[in-house]
Order: sequence, then C-alpha cells, then structure tokens
Amino acid sequence: MEKIKISKEEMRRFLVIYQGLGTMKPFVGKEGVLNFFKRVGCIQFDPLNVVGRNPDLVLQSRIDNYSKKLLNDLLYIDRTLVDGWDKMMAIYLTSDWPYFKRLRIEKQSEIEGILRHRNSIEALNYVDEIKEFITKNGAVLASKIDVGSAKKGRWGHGKLSSAAMDYMYNIGIIGISEKKNNQKVYDLIERLLPPNIINQEDPFDNDNDYYKWCIKRRIGSIGIYWERDGGGWIGYSISDRKLRKKILPQLLEEGEILPVEVEGFEKENFYIRKEDIPILNHIGESTDKKVSFLAPLDNLLWDRKLVKDIFDFEYSWEVYIPVAKRKYGYYVLPVLYGDNIIARFEPDMHRGNEPLNIKNWWWEDGYVPTGDTVDKVMDAFTRFCQYLGADKLCEEVYIKLRCNS
Repeated sequence: MEKIKISKEEMRRFLVIYQGLGTMKPFVGKEGVLNFFKRVGCIQFDPLNVVGRNPDLVLQSRIDNYSKKLLNDLLYIDRTLVDGWDKMMAIYLTSDWPYFKRLRIEKQSEIEGILRHRNSIEALNYVDEIKEFITKNGAVLASKIDVGSAKKGRWGHGKLSSAAMDYMYNIGIIGISEKKNNQKVYDLIERLLPPNIINQEDPFDNDNDYYKWCIKRRIGSIGIYWERDGGGWIGYSISDRKLRKKILPQLLEEGEILPVEVEGFEKENFYIRKEDIPILNHIGESTDKKVSFLAPLDNLLWDRKLVKDIFDFEYSWEVYIPVAKRKYGYYVLPVLYGDNIIARFEPDMHRGNEPLNIKNWWWEDGYVPTGDTVDKVMDAFTRFCQYLGADKLCEEVYIKLRCNS
C-alpha cells in the first residue's frame, strides 16, 4: 500500500485544523461540541481547577463564546455526554457507552485487585446495600453514605462505602448525576442514561474487533498518529505495543486506516483514519492565523515527544513536580499561533469575576514577537476572560508581554 507523503509543516497544519484550532472553526455552539466529540472520541478529564478544568480549557480554545455551562448541560441535563474511562478519566458521547462494556469489565478486575492489595475487599459487601439506598433515596453524594470505615493504617478511601461507590461507578452500576465542585453526586445508571443505551448488547463479537475499534478511535483522537509507544496510547488494552503490532495491519488491510510518511521521520509509521483524508486534502485553504491557549491535557499535546518533534515545542505539565525542580510553573498553558506554539504562561488561580492575572509569560527561545503578535495575544486574552467570566485582564499582563518581547 502506497504511503501518503507529507512534510512536517503539513503535518502541523493538519493537526491544528483537524483539532478545530484553526481560524475556520468547524465547531459552533452545543452542536459543535458534540461534533468535536464525534471526531476525537473523548476529552481527558482532570479535577484541577486553576482557570477551569481540562475539558473546559480544551473546548474554550475551539468553540467561540464557550461557557462552562455548555459542557455541564450536555453532561447532566441533556446527557448526550457522559463521564467514563477512555484515555484515563474522560468524557465521551453517551452513544459510545455500550462500546466500553469490555473496558468496564477490565476495570472491575483491576479495582478488585486494588481492594485486595489494600485489604479493603470487604467494601464489595456493601454494594447491594448502597444500591438499595440510592434506589429508595435518589441521587447522593458519597460523603452522605457511611456504612463502613477502613481500618487504621489503610490507604486509599477512608470509608469502605466510598470505595464501594467508586467500584460501582467504574463498572457501570452507578453514574454521575451532577458534580458539586469536585464532589460527584451518584445515581443509578439506568436513571441517567436512556434504556436503548443501557440495554444495548456489546457491539463486538470478540476482543479482536473491540481492539480494532479502540485503536482506530485513538488515532482519531489526535488526527495522525504514530505506531511507537507514546502518551496517545495510554489507556486500557491499547497501551500494549504487541497488540498494536497485531491490530494495525488488520486495519490497514481493511482500509480503515492509511499509512502516512512524514518527511524527516521516514523510520516512523504514522496512520490516519480513512474518513479524515478529506481534511488532509484541504489543509492549504486557510492562511489566517489566530492565538489560542491550550489545555495541559489537550488532545493535541497527549504525546509529548510527538509535540517536540513536530511542533519543536518541549512541554511538561509540572503540577506533580516539586517546586524546586520546576522549570516554568505549577499550571502552565501553551500558546498556539497559527500552527506554531510560540509561548507559554502560568495564570493565577481565578475565581468569580475577579480580573485575570498571570504569574509569568515565556516566549519560546528564538521566537521574535511583533506588535501584531502581541495584539493577537491580547485578543486571545479577551476571549479567555469572557470564557472565565473575568471582569477584565490585569493591566500588568500587557506590561509583562511587552517586557518579555
């Protein structure tokens, strides 16, 4: 099979356009959010909230006039999106729920093993009692159920009831009815998702078909992706390189994916989904550039080595690195301009409608910003403040940008 050949610059441009980060945005409003999920499969979830949580940061860079309420409504009112596991903790389309039945079974075995290791396996004895309580009383915070305490010296959940509810959530007995800040309010899954979703049979005849679906889906989560180990393959089953070596040739033979050769990376095997070829064929149509602020766990940044090789941008999320060892800061956001990542900044924690401030701004080494670049950065901050509900941007920010130029 003949490979599609593209340059490094074309690869960059494709990834930006594919991810909805170009100036000609294909995703608008609530329907646009759903269409973005249809394209990439999932957005990774993380509970840290400095200037919004990761899913909100992903969406604000792609959806004009995005507000956090939009995602909340799709998750907990419309329920067209659902919290679950895909690439780690994630959000994905409710219609994909039946496709992850095998993953939930895998999670069941995993969590039972963890509970045994923590000497907390008796938490499973409370599953029926908790289910009966929720059946009678409705949606509930885990903190409101107390049917067993972990013994002194245990690590993990302090209450066996909390461990049991975590288990029930991961295997699909209960789901998230709503979130109060970071606290999950749980209800029976059959009260949250429609019967046709809950009762749908496993769509896969065997594990092999499931793995093919997972691997093709993960390529689509990024756009074009390589075969080698990397952050884009993190998750259940598909992190196994031997499995990918087996499944990728099958997808190639069936025409579900196509091989891509990137100039300068001829030794790497890249792949694209067949349905994404039209996007690749039209990457030269938009020449305008804009500035966007990327989420730390943005789909575009899942594979740090790929980002370094293709975007010439080295990025590490330093939230779990000791302060003395950090190169930049606790919660640093990359700055995309066109199809180049030109800077990064660390925002102050933002709450309410207070002005947005940043602790520091770093232009990339070798990048020489112009006045026009700074103006477009300020335009991006205006949109970012609108997303946050911030009254304005602190005046010191513009000074920091100018001083660092």
